[in-house]
Amino acid sequence: MKKSILKGDGMCMKDVKNTMRVMKIREILFNLTDENHEISTREIIDQLKFHFGSDYHVSKNTVKSTIQELGESGFNIEERVKENNTVYYSHQYRKFEIHELRMLVDAVSSARFITSQESKQLIEKIKTLTSKQLAKKLHHQISVDPTVKAQNKEVRYHIDKIHSSINEQKILTFQYGNYDIKKEFVLRHNGKIYTVVPLGLVWNNDYYYLVAKNPLETEIKHYRVDRMENVSVSEERFVPTDFSISDHMRQTFNMYPGAVEYVEIQFDNHLVNVVIDRFGKDVTLRKVDDRTFSIKIKAAISEGFIRWLLMWGSDAKVISPQHLVVKMKEEAIKMSKLYS
Repeated sequence: MKKSILKGDGMCMKDVKNTMRVMKIREILFNLTDENHEISTREIIDQLKFHFGSDYHVSKNTVKSTIQELGESGFNIEERVKENNTVYYSHQYRKFEIHELRMLVDAVSSARFITSQESKQLIEKIKTLTSKQLAKKLHHQISVDPTVKAQNKEVRYHIDKIHSSINEQKILTFQYGNYDIKKEFVLRHNGKIYTVVPLGLVWNNDYYYLVAKNPLETEIKHYRVDRMENVSVSEERFVPTDFSISDHMRQTFNMYPGAVEYVEIQFDNHLVNVVIDRFGKDVTLRKVDDRTFSIKIKAAISEGFIRWLLMWGSDAKVISPQHLVVKMKEEAIKMSKLYS
């Protein structure tokens, strides 16, 4: 009869199953070794005793044969003979390079839609994708003001439900709100239930946005996911439409939707990199004179677009359409009066 005795925090047993030994040796090699750190057979045995208990016994030959089995099963193991003919082993192949993991850590650290506590938890999980020695190099260096991190702990669940809604082509329902002057979160329209067809999920300016429309309307709207509450996937299905989220986002400014029109804008030459960053290298730049150039694009005329143009002051001038020229003049007059 097999005996299984719990001793302390570990499982100490003379009759530890072969599969458990194989799994533990694999874990030891994965966690403790990499291209710069190796481990000997003796050290592996010490680690097994630490995990299974001091009365656990295994021979060097058994450890070596287990390592051979792991290698034959596809688990990459490097072998090197060093001083006194001692054989050292290491697992060097990783799905992620250390610089790739560092980028993931930085992205998680800086993402506003994740709470500070969730960021810490995710970073610890990312560290398990490499050895413990290399994981020490993954302390995030990006400093983020904790006041700008999300406070809504439900965001991760909202995101999952939105993805499910899109994939399953089912109507999404939720409540939506904003903060008022007292910094209190208030639901819009007295807690009205929004019923929408989800078209896409966008990460913009460190926030997640749901792009959606009312089932009975054609107007596209955007909702910040961290301001959504009681998100639910209904059983009602919707018919998918031919909608390009990438085209939509190219024409949208600061997540403000609006009617799409052709717009011509004249910029000072020093803003050429700003224009390329915003519209891509495919945008056509037409020289106006030695100091300025112009572009003609399709853009959603919205409050967000107007605010983006106003950012550049007198270095950006709308040429057409005329109604936008009038709107820009009105905003310029308002700003002038504000400071007069």
